[in-house]
Amino acid sequence: MIVLWGIAIAATLALCWIYGGYGVFLQLLCTLSRQRNSQPDAPSEEEWPDVTILLTVHNEARVIQQRLSNLLALEYPADRLQIVVASDGSSDATCSLVRALNEPRIRLLEYAGLGKTAAQNAAMQHISSEIMAFTDADILFNPLWLKQVVRHFRDPEVGAVDGRLCYGSPAVAQVQASQGRYWLYEMKLRRLESRLGILAVLSGAGFALRRSAFVPMDPAIGEDCIVPLDVVSQGLLVVHDPEAVHFDEFETDTGVTLRRRVRMTLRNWQGTWQRSRLLNPLRHPGYAFALWSHKILRWLSPVFLLAATASAAGLLLLQVTVPRLLLAGPYAALFLAAAFHLLFERRRRLLPGTGAAYSFVLANTAFIIGVAKALAGWQIRAYRNT
Repeated sequence: MIVLWGIAIAATLALCWIYGGYGVFLQLLCTLSRQRNSQPDAPSEEEWPDVTILLTVHNEARVIQQRLSNLLALEYPADRLQIVVASDGSSDATCSLVRALNEPRIRLLEYAGLGKTAAQNAAMQHISSEIMAFTDADILFNPLWLKQVVRHFRDPEVGAVDGRLCYGSPAVAQVQASQGRYWLYEMKLRRLESRLGILAVLSGAGFALRRSAFVPMDPAIGEDCIVPLDVVSQGLLVVHDPEAVHFDEFETDTGVTLRRRVRMTLRNWQGTWQRSRLLNPLRHPGYAFALWSHKILRWLSPVFLLAATASAAGLLLLQVTVPRLLLAGPYAALFLAAAFHLLFERRRRLLPGTGAAYSFVLANTAFIIGVAKALAGWQIRAYRNT
């Protein structure tokens, strides 16, 4: 019985730390250290550096014209902006649509199914500008996005800058209403870690990188994982700018969402452990603390969730008491709410208050599958749109 209580309490405390306590602790550190969320001044019009935006695509004919129009409309000196489109084995009209634009600032590179990361490595050999940016075809930038991220590179200690990903459309005023609590919490953690100088994550949807800080990437690992780890390994900072907003459409297909999160977890787990020196608190105390709390423990949260649920259920089976009901109640409510949401969603009806529980369970399902695949040695090299 003591063992069950110990497991239940320890696992519950771990979950509380992962999904709340860590953020509160970071906020406290920022307050005590008086770290302000100040933004750098923009350079003069003559001082903006040359920038290349790398757009890696695979069969994106549906959105490629809109995406390129969005990039060309960015408020940045036209003579200092180039766009490289790396088409990785596209078999639709993507390449012909790019050529049809006949835009001198756009360069098309075609590869025969190398895989997304390998295509990015190959394309980087054609990029020599001081600053470059990674993005995807289904993303839209705020017109000031590029200036917002590039201004940070006036500080020679900055190696990469992450923007704020919002789910919705630039034309919709209340964008955050369509975002889940999970993603809002993620953005909060990035802001706080950035202020403390311990940020080591980026969003592949849109980030900028000092070209000299680029290290060729493992084709099996995603750029959003491996690039920030390589940047901080060089003694440079990763910065999050909440004013550099970019938009993605909220995915409503549960199957697509699950596969995407499994893939992200698999590749990020492998990439993080490839840079395991950053997880050593004796060598990198700040980054180790952030990576363990923000990434490793979160990916392991389904283990804590299952351990807490099973041990709480075991205690109830032995004896029903008020403390045991209070311990088991939240877990029972979580899984029941998630089940009701799934049931009513299939009937095209939404039950209020169940969406957050469903999203939480879905995320943890993806985490445990992704980690299991990573430990089993799975690798993903082929380009996936979903």
